[in-house]
Amino acid sequence: MQGVLLSHLTWFEAQAAVKTHPIAVIPIGAGTKEHGPHLPCGTDQMVVEELARRVVEACPVILMPTLPYGYFPAFIDFPGSVSIRPEYFMGVVGDIIRSLARHGTHKFLILDGGVSTFPPMRTLAMQLHNELGIQVALTNILGLGAEVEKEISEQASGGHADEMETSNMLFIRPDLVKMERAVDEVLPAIPGTRGPSGAQKIYVAGRMTTPSGINGSATLAKRDKGERLLAAMAQDIIDFLIEFAKSP
Repeated sequence: MQGVLLSHLTWFEAQAAVKTHPIAVIPIGAGTKEHGPHLPCGTDQMVVEELARRVVEACPVILMPTLPYGYFPAFIDFPGSVSIRPEYFMGVVGDIIRSLARHGTHKFLILDGGVSTFPPMRTLAMQLHNELGIQVALTNILGLGAEVEKEISEQASGGHADEMETSNMLFIRPDLVKMERAVDEVLPAIPGTRGPSGAQKIYVAGRMTTPSGINGSATLAKRDKGERLLAAMAQDIIDFLIEFAKSP
């Protein structure tokens, strides 16, 4: 059974959908955040909506409209970037979930396309579970498709507007990608924050400080890499939702 888009339903249909589509999916992806000189500011939103499209075609979920704003403090020095304070961000998403829970939805997946958005959403998920007894799951963008990314990525390090994000956009919206402007720049890390395995040992807060706003090797991007990675990311979500639907 396929999912439904809540924005396309009447309230009568929405009432019925809760009984047949037990999980609500809330996509969150920055609609305006710098992604280097070669990618559009709406990159995160476009990637999240591509994943959401694949999910709603494969799973009986209620898909909410994408929330295009969130907590992105690392990019505020770049024109075009918008960040919402974490307490307001948590308040908005929390009230969206409370509104749906009021009418019978008890399982939620926040399809989070950000990195800095993950900690406040993780805190919110626990708060809502304690408050309402509902289950709120949360994607980790750094983990989705990680096995395939490890196999196909050629860059030494990255994390933003890099080889993989650029590859994703070359598949989703190649008309918006300006590869002639892509560069390779790496945000320097403080030694000792990661171990030999790559595991993070210490977290140090900071901002994007490369001149281009890129962290990684954008010039290594290829459309077929994006095609493979997006498929793997979506499949990770679909596999989880199948099990999530079965859980009590």
